[in-house]
Order: sequence, then structure tokens, then C-alpha cells
Amino acid sequence: MAPPAPALPESLVELMGWRQRTTPDTAYFTVFGHEITYDQLWRASLGYAGGLARAGIGQGDKVCLVFPTCAEFFYTFFGILHLGAVPVPLYPTLGIDAMANIFRNCEAKAVVAYDWFRESVEASRAGAANVGRLLLASELEGGDPPAALPTARSEDIAFIQYTSGSTSQPRGVVLAHGSVLATMSFMAEAAGVTARDTVVSWLPLYHDMGLIGCSFTPPLVGARLILLPPDLRNPRHWLETMTAERATFTVSPDFGYRNCVRNVKDAAGLDLRSLKMALSGAEPVRPGTIRAFEEKFGLKNILAPCYGLAEATLAVAIWPRGEPVRLDPSGRHLSVGRPCTGVSVTIRDGDADLIAGREGEILVKSPGLMQGYYNNPALTREVLTPDGWLRTGDLGFLDAQGYLYVTGRIKDVIIVGGENIHPADVEELVDEVDGVRYSAAVGIDSERLGTQRLYVVAEVRDAEADHERFSHLARDIVQRVRLGRGHRPARVLLVKPQAIPKTSSGKIQRSRLVQLIAGGEFKEQVLHATGLHRE
Repeated sequence: MAPPAPALPESLVELMGWRQRTTPDTAYFTVFGHEITYDQLWRASLGYAGGLARAGIGQGDKVCLVFPTCAEFFYTFFGILHLGAVPVPLYPTLGIDAMANIFRNCEAKAVVAYDWFRESVEASRAGAANVGRLLLASELEGGDPPAALPTARSEDIAFIQYTSGSTSQPRGVVLAHGSVLATMSFMAEAAGVTARDTVVSWLPLYHDMGLIGCSFTPPLVGARLILLPPDLRNPRHWLETMTAERATFTVSPDFGYRNCVRNVKDAAGLDLRSLKMALSGAEPVRPGTIRAFEEKFGLKNILAPCYGLAEATLAVAIWPRGEPVRLDPSGRHLSVGRPCTGVSVTIRDGDADLIAGREGEILVKSPGLMQGYYNNPALTREVLTPDGWLRTGDLGFLDAQGYLYVTGRIKDVIIVGGENIHPADVEELVDEVDGVRYSAAVGIDSERLGTQRLYVVAEVRDAEADHERFSHLARDIVQRVRLGRGHRPARVLLVKPQAIPKTSSGKIQRSRLVQLIAGGEFKEQVLHATGLHRE
């Protein structure tokens, strides 16, 4: 069992160097059945640093990484850090234009890619003239380390984390070593993760929770780490791995746990009773999902809501390990816990701080706050206030005991006749309708009415069903929403599976969905529609 780090290191490189000196033969992580020790990571990453240096990469250069979940990602990431350069991990299947935009925005000196992605990366580089050369991971193996390496300081940039783009185009969040390490420390404390834990993660390495929470925090406390590919089409593999490894800790957005409930029909051979905590975050956490998952797999007080965002490095609040979850008096919203140690939260309406129970924008002050958005000082000034608070763009409230409740995104709120509707409230009802795979609720502006109209988009389970079945399903959706929330959807669109646009982390891209509907670009996905389309 690896011991926890004796004190908070200055940098991620210092943390891994300490591990290599003190516990060289201890496994850092296991991926595809192969254990990678701290000594292997250290030596391989130094070799990669040598290859990168020979390719002209030096201190301060931005280097994009396009990788699946694999050991080579870590070798490359820490090889870049050894040189004092700046890693920029990217979603491998972002799309040619989106990836090119990030290449341009971060002024990439080079792109390092796994061999699988060479063709798509080359296509993106063709659309981004300022990008340096493409390096394949296989070309960096086995090199000699550089003769001299810089020493990273706490305030130096550790990496740039591009946001997943749930409400806008992705933005490059600049994170310092000190901010990342401070967040790892108070997050481990809040979640109770120690050297006695075994962490199993399927979350992608280009996402903040998968990278910082699940991949960088275990070395800080000495926990075991088992990595899986980010593919939940068959969630049973995740559950089987947790069973086999006697996992005590895992993390997923709500949809991951919901997939397990819906798609794992037979729980035979699965035993998750070793779990001490399963965090749920990155999207609204549904009480129904927690109840269904724990009932199906014989657990109690294991699923714990949490809240964070890339601009705060990751964590803001985490529900305490082993405690029953708390609902607000309306029974609609789960608390995500009190703010972590050293983190402050206030709720504001304009410049005024609101009293307990009043909903407004969530503002955060934390040692984990970003330095800003890369190459975007104007947007940085919009979200980082002069007195050191981060405007999250999220809605929520604090109760009298200081527990935080997140109610939605400001930009996602649907306003019908002057009344605010939170999309997640509608979606939770619709997702319970038999025949619905996944849903999204959005507001479409109506010039004729001078307000928004509530649209419900529902992916169907059976895309081959007949017209009568679709009509019945749409009526069920309308009735469920009307009875449950008091609003009758103006329009219900039944669409093909996977039609609702999502970010790389699984969040619904509601703003993109609105654009598709309003622009008439969504018609090919629609199998059945109800309601008048008259504006």
C-alpha cells in the first residue's frame, strides 16, 4: 500500500518524482490488465521528454494530446511537464473543425497523438495554420532524457483544460500546479479517499473529473487506480471490474448509473458491496437514479452528489461519505453538500448576496480557481470578479446549515409566461416514461407570443415503432409533464437514439439543440412530432 504524500508538493512533477523515489515498484494504475508502476511512469515519461525536446518542444510551449485511455497518455503528459511545456488534453473525436479551433486558440507548438487518430488530427491541422508538427506516440518511445530540466513552481501552468461546451464553444481553462494540487487535496479529504481505497474509473482522461479527480488524486493519497475505456454502451464491464477489484470508490455522471439500472438486466455475479462511495456529478443528480441504483445492487448511502466545474479546477462541494442524501423541502433538489475545506460559496442576484433559501447565481472562491481563459481576457473578466469570486453561471441556493443545492444553468432556464422552468425537472419525469431512452427540455423563443415555448425532445428506445405507438408515447409524455410540473409542452419531438447533442462528458448541449430546432436542422432526426409548429 503506497503511503500518502508527506506534504503538498509544488507541482505534479514533484509529486510523481516523490512517488518514484519512495514507492518505485508500487502500481500507479492498471489499464487493460497491465500494471504501470511509478518507476515505469517516471522513466518512460523522461524518455518521452527527450523525444519531445528533439522535436523542438521547450518551456512554455503548448502541446495538444489526442489519446484514448492508455499508458502512453501519461508518458506524454508528464514528458511535456518535465520540459516545462504545457499539455492540452483533447477529446479524440471532437470533429475536424472543433479540434482545429482549439489548435489555433491554444497556439499549439505540436500535437502528439495515438497512432489511431493520425488521419483525423492531420485533417484538423490542415485547418489550423499556426499549428506545429504532428508527433505520434510511437515515435517518442525509448529516447534518452534531456540533460537538464526546469523545476516547476506552484504558480506555473500545469495544463490547459478545455471545457466540454455544454452552453458555448469550448474555452481553455488555464490551471496552475498549485491550484490542481490544492483541489486534489481538499477533494480527497471531502470524499474520504485514502491509501486504503481502490478507485475504478471509466471517465475519459481529457475530462477534469477523469484526469484530476480519478487519475491524479490517487498518487497524492496512495490509493489504487484501475482505468477503463470511456465506453458505457455496455456498463456491465464497469460493474464487473468493480466486483473483481473490490472497488471502494468510483465516479460517474448521473447517466452512467442510470444506464446500469436500465441496461444491466441480470445482476447475477455482480457484488458492489465493497463500495464506500460512488460520486455523481457533471450533470443534474436525480434522486430517482440514486434510489434505483442502490436498490438494484443492494447498496445504501453509497451514491453521493457532488458539484464542481473546470474553472474551479474541479471540486466545489461533495456530499459526505456514508451519509443519507438530503432533499430540499420541495423534494425536487438534492444537496451536493457543504463547500470543501478552503472553498467559499455565495449566492448572488446581481451584486447582492442572497439569504438562505433564495435562488440565484452560484459564486465560488477557492484555491483551485483558474488563472483565466487562455487567449480570452474579456471573457475572463466576465467570470472572475475583481474581489476574487468565480461566477459559475449555475443557479442554486444555500440552506440555513450551509448545504448547497444546484438547480440548473442560468442560460438553460426556460421562461414560459414569466415562470421559470428548470429543464432537469422536466427531463426527470420524461425519462421515466416507458419507451423513452433519454430526453432534453428546452425553450424556443416565440415572437408571436413574446415568451418561450416548452419543447420536449425524447430519444425513443424503438426507432422502428409504428405511428400509433409513437402517438401514444407522445401523449404519455405530455400527460406526465402536465401532471408532474403543471406545464403542458408546446411540442414533443420523438427522435432517433443518440440524436440529442451532448458534450464529451455527457452533458446535454441545450443551446446547440435550440439552434438545431430553430434552424430546421433537426428534421432528419425526428420520428414523430406533436403540437402546432406555428410561431
